[in-house]
Amino acid sequence: MPLGRGGCQIVTVTEDDMNDLFNVELTVNPWNAEALGIFIDLGDNYISDNTLLGSNVSLVGTDTSSLGCGPGCNLNGLNPPIASPDGEWEWVIRLGNQGFDSIQTFNFDIARNGLTEADWGLVGIRAQQLCPAGETLSDGDDSGCGDSDKSYGLPSTDDDRERVPEPSSILALGLIGSGMFLSRRR
Repeated sequence: MPLGRGGCQIVTVTEDDMNDLFNVELTVNPWNAEALGIFIDLGDNYISDNTLLGSNVSLVGTDTSSLGCGPGCNLNGLNPPIASPDGEWEWVIRLGNQGFDSIQTFNFDIARNGLTEADWGLVGIRAQQLCPAGETLSDGDDSGCGDSDKSYGLPSTDDDRERVPEPSSILALGLIGSGMFLSRRR
């Protein structure tokens, strides 16, 4: 199952051991919205290396309880259940710009900070240019697609990953298959 009621955000994470990075891909499929921000909870861990590599992405904050990711980008009103004891997002990343950028997939790398895929917890996504049911942005035209979406999801369980044939190094973050998702449309 995709994350959220309106958008179909899918996050895939792989570990790059050689460079000590997480490779992150966020795609919207079908392309019925455009991601604007991603919030990543990695448990009660401190981010000492805030390396972020990629185009059309910018670091908004690390180790923060803020629900904001820049102008027009927040998870206010969604009330995602960030895990205790720290209650913080380890990474808050802005994706593209406000308004239609014509970007369906974002690829970026973040420093692992000694963590593994098993440390990944809650992920929140702020999407914009949300289309009405049955419509997509696939033709590059965003007319009629002006709504927004706020969603969160948890990692897939081992049982969920076993049902989906993927390389063992890929973690499909509960944004598919977890059954634990919420969304709020604005």
